[in-house]
Amino acid sequence: MLNEQKLAIIVKTFAHYRVDIQTNKMTLTKINGQPVNFDATKYMQDQLINLICKVLANQLVAEVWQNEQAALGD
Repeated sequence: MLNEQKLAIIVKTFAHYRVDIQTNKMTLTKINGQPVNFDATKYMQDQLINLICKVLANQLVAEVWQNEQAALGD
């Protein structure tokens, strides 16, 4: 399971790719400004990374949709 040191490494690694992850102790509270509530102690390291990536994928889909709607005027 994860500890605070491992979580800090994950956060730092994502920051390298310009992904802002905010935490409160062992809880992820925001990913790129979007509120989340993920208890990192409940996940293995790879599971948490995959979960963060899913949130990012959802953010990208939503942004593309919004940009498409704005560009097409629908």
